[in-house]
Amino acid sequence: MVGVAYRGHINLEDIKVDFEVEPVGLPSAIGFGVREVVTLKGQISEIERVRLQRAAQYCPVGQALTKGSVEIEDEVRWSSGDVSAAPPASGVLHSLEGELPAVPPGSVHGHYLLDTKEYDETGGMVHEGEAKIYMTCENLTRSSRWTILGGHSSEGWVPPPFPLAQSAWAASTAATLRQLLPQETPGIDGLSVELATTGRGDRGQSQANAAEGVVRHRTISRRINVPGDPRTTTIDMVQAALQHDPISMAYRNKSILLDEKVVVE
Repeated sequence: MVGVAYRGHINLEDIKVDFEVEPVGLPSAIGFGVREVVTLKGQISEIERVRLQRAAQYCPVGQALTKGSVEIEDEVRWSSGDVSAAPPASGVLHSLEGELPAVPPGSVHGHYLLDTKEYDETGGMVHEGEAKIYMTCENLTRSSRWTILGGHSSEGWVPPPFPLAQSAWAASTAATLRQLLPQETPGIDGLSVELATTGRGDRGQSQANAAEGVVRHRTISRRINVPGDPRTTTIDMVQAALQHDPISMAYRNKSILLDEKVVVE
């Protein structure tokens, strides 16, 4: 949104984003939903507010989770050396013995760091800057809190948004498989997940797409390394487990948002 405001000469002085994460218990749901509030500060007209709201809806991560812009190509590799493609399962899935814990309620607050914008020698903005992100959720004994940095900065300073989201997806997939695949599988602790993106575009093109409300499709190749062989851990087991992974289903079902607001202070 900062990049779209800069390109459109919108007087955006500050921005903060709040997400409330709620568990969703419906049978067909993905396990959680998000209520989003974006607060803008500046002399911003209604037309400009709508333009920035569209930018929020069509940013690369937002597109992936709400517009179905990601196509997932899965490959399963067993430690035995066997390899198989794993398209989305259809029909009756293999029954699973394990259960996933309920997604806990929580909140995320993103605070834009104004002084982290970077400019070239002509005064043009080359990096939109960073955001400090505070996350909280309840666990079994107490509240847990985390703080991370992300955004667009000089290479190597902070993780960009889409790779940061992909790392969460890989972790979610691995945790789901470890929970749902048979625990007696030899070497289950050796399970791992790797993600690779194809069809990447530059940040300028992504911002232009966001400003105009254009969905840009990209393909994510997900390699799942599992112990054993196709007889001990069948492809049906893996496919069935993937159908329960909350973030995987958020990408496939594009139904993460429960509510969204963009307000101007």
